[in-house]
Amino acid sequence: MIIIQELHQFEDGLRPAQPSVAHDWDGEKWQMNPARAAELEQQEAEQLCSKVDAAADNVRTALAGDPLKAMEYAQAAADAQAYQDAGYPKKEVPLSVAAWVVKGRTARQAAEQILSKADQLTDHLLALRTLRLKAKAQIRAQAAKGNMDLARSAADEALVAIRERVNGPSS
Repeated sequence: MIIIQELHQFEDGLRPAQPSVAHDWDGEKWQMNPARAAELEQQEAEQLCSKVDAAADNVRTALAGDPLKAMEYAQAAADAQAYQDAGYPKKEVPLSVAAWVVKGRTARQAAEQILSKADQLTDHLLALRTLRLKAKAQIRAQAAKGNMDLARSAADEALVAIRERVNGPSS
């Protein structure tokens, strides 16, 4: 007795299910198409890289805020640095520094706090950039070797590490 199960209707008749989209029908059986398999792995690797980029974008936004706010902070940091470099002249306090002179804070303390926060943010953004770029390099390297499980693991580990960065200083 011959039992036939899991046959699917194709344009030219019944045949077993296609094992994956990387398989081609040779008229008798499904054959792995190495070029298509490599292309699919490359596409998956790029999708993994896109997920890493998207996670980093979300964390970057959480850390720095919207782009206009980030520009505002960058200008305040530049003004604070110029004020510090000039020796904290009392009569030449930049507006962006003066805006932070509240609750008994001096202009010098305001400038130092602005610079400290800018340094912290820069450190977090550079760490995030390093995580993102390193992960993408690992994903692509593993995919190029055909190690998609390792590529997926690299992506998963990077996503966890990137999301942990959001616990850094917020704006």
